[in-house]
Amino acid sequence: MNKEDKLRIKELKKEKRYNEIYAEFGQKAYLKNMPSKIQRKELRKLSKEGKFIDIYNKYGEEKYNNYLAKAEYRERKDAKGKFSAIIWDIKRRLGIVSLSTTLAAGTLGSLATGALLEYTDNQSKENAIKYASEIEAYNNKINEYAKEVQSMNLTDVQVFMKVTDDMWGSIKGYKSPEKDLRGYLELDLADEDGYGVCRNMASDVARKLNAINPEYNARTMTVYVGEDGWHHVANVKRNIIEENNTVAEEKNEEEKDTTEDVTEKFDFTKYTGNHEVTLIDIKEDNLILVLDPTNPGIGIYKDGDILMLDGKDNLVSFDSKEYTEAVAIRGGLEGLDNTIVDYIRSFGNSKVDIEEIRNRYGIEAQNRALEEVRQMSLSQQDKFRDEYKVDVNQIDNELDKIEQEREMQKIITNVQQERQ
Repeated sequence: MNKEDKLRIKELKKEKRYNEIYAEFGQKAYLKNMPSKIQRKELRKLSKEGKFIDIYNKYGEEKYNNYLAKAEYRERKDAKGKFSAIIWDIKRRLGIVSLSTTLAAGTLGSLATGALLEYTDNQSKENAIKYASEIEAYNNKINEYAKEVQSMNLTDVQVFMKVTDDMWGSIKGYKSPEKDLRGYLELDLADEDGYGVCRNMASDVARKLNAINPEYNARTMTVYVGEDGWHHVANVKRNIIEENNTVAEEKNEEEKDTTEDVTEKFDFTKYTGNHEVTLIDIKEDNLILVLDPTNPGIGIYKDGDILMLDGKDNLVSFDSKEYTEAVAIRGGLEGLDNTIVDYIRSFGNSKVDIEEIRNRYGIEAQNRALEEVRQMSLSQQDKFRDEYKVDVNQIDNELDKIEQEREMQKIITNVQQERQ
């Protein structure tokens, strides 16, 4: 480490900006310069929130496995009693049994996880061959769509809201997909007869955004949304054919009080995630935006968490879940690499403050952008009609000419026949 790096770390440490030390210099520098007391406090917090992959990334595999074991011990104790939990823990320490939640929570070094990633990667390659014609047709379609959007000279937020709005307007609605192909989840939304769920929608929107502007580097991420994690959606007309707990619905206070709290039950989705969103880079601002196409809204990915821009005075958060099982099912080996990079980058400092981010991408800006792009689309349609408007009188005159020519041809034919 050079002198400049040491001075930079010293400055960040003095100002207690430990996450920036992690983002710039990695795990080793982070642990060396972060006080033990703060480390213990953060570890307890991450464990309580079920963010075991954060423990793995920041503190290493040993700490990760210890805290994961404690979590499973508590789960077994609550479900089967203390004696059963103690027996399980003894067997685990002797190597007789392993952590049942290890794969779900993402032990990156496990053989089982490696096999799952390889399997998923292979399936994606097989699908690329088997569905080559459908993939080509889809790519051609989104390339044409991208040209149309590019011609409108939209701002970023207008692009995001137009693509989301058009996606909902071009499919039947939200429903369990038919194909659901690993590596090509977007194919379920390829035409107006298609339908899909959050993972298909997030993938479709990501592909379209990258065709419009490769600088967006759009990609999908798995997240976990708890009961209180839903945000207000933008004014996009949706058709929900099948309802489930990953589709945001407006509820009054009475309904919220009587809703069963599923997060209190043992549920692996707390570890693996239950929802899919799209990440977008705004490079000039060093910002990672989050677009939720299923429940239309925009947020930011900051310090390993998702913060949805839910109005001027509120940020609704839900957890990013970069766990290996969820990543593997959706992205294969490349997906895993991307999520680790994204996680580290999320700890960097944005060049714009939160108020400016709200002004540009908050719910009011989203709805304003929707109105603007819809009006632009109507103007384009009117322009098309004007350019290709047909003069009815001109058509009548042309038809009369054709009819006259036909009558004249009949006369000529009759005369020729009489002469013969």
